[in-house]
Amino acid sequence: MIGRALKAYIGTYRRHVAFVVATVAITAVFTAVNSASVISDYARLGQPIAWGKPVMFETTSALAILIMLPLIIRVGEVWPPTRATWLRQVPRYILASLIFSAGHVTLMVIMRQLLYTPLFGGSYDFFRGGYGAIPYEYWKDLRTFVLLTGAFFLLKDAMAGRAAKKGMAPIELRSGATRILLDPAEFLYAKAAANYAEIITLTGESLARITLKELEEKLKEGGVQAVRVHRSMLVNRAMIQTIDPLPGGDMKLALKGGHTLRASRRYKAGLDQ
Repeated sequence: MIGRALKAYIGTYRRHVAFVVATVAITAVFTAVNSASVISDYARLGQPIAWGKPVMFETTSALAILIMLPLIIRVGEVWPPTRATWLRQVPRYILASLIFSAGHVTLMVIMRQLLYTPLFGGSYDFFRGGYGAIPYEYWKDLRTFVLLTGAFFLLKDAMAGRAAKKGMAPIELRSGATRILLDPAEFLYAKAAANYAEIITLTGESLARITLKELEEKLKEGGVQAVRVHRSMLVNRAMIQTIDPLPGGDMKLALKGGHTLRASRRYKAGLDQ
């Protein structure tokens, strides 16, 4: 159970690599700017502060946000806003923002308590000034939640628009309640996993409830040169860079993005077309 949950958690990051990388980059910039700002403010007031404290505080906050990022992605996947449904989604967004804030504060406080004593001595008490900090933290987290979910929706729409401009509309797949919009232009290969297919693209990985045969049909309808290279593997022929023979007649395929696969000799005809 734990292993499956961990796999699903990591898979959420893999499905949206572009969004995760952008969030990490932006969070790193804000962490540096906020740390420098705090140090500068204390210096201007004539109260120098050890630079390590604001850096540690901002870094633990940033790490907690990144750990909670799959919640943002899940909200974007399951409850995408539309003109017809956005008002109905508001209570769900508020509930998700409360969970996001609780998780962010809890993780942040735990990390600070673990690091504060060995780094600076003494103890760290988040509620030293009373519980009035909770509404303030939620207000900050709510803004972060809105910005991140908004960025997720915009990036998702932009990627779908880019695929449409290429004449290749996104292929909608499902994984439980999750909607997966597969960009045909970025599809690399897929592996069968019972009634599921593990799909690898240039920007990440996802697990969809679909057989390889059904996926092959959808990809071909979407304009992808999908070919079988093994009974349990499907490849985008346009993404193959080199084909090298192996002993026994099998072949080694090098794909864009640095991926390498072994193709069965039984499916050589599909690669020769």
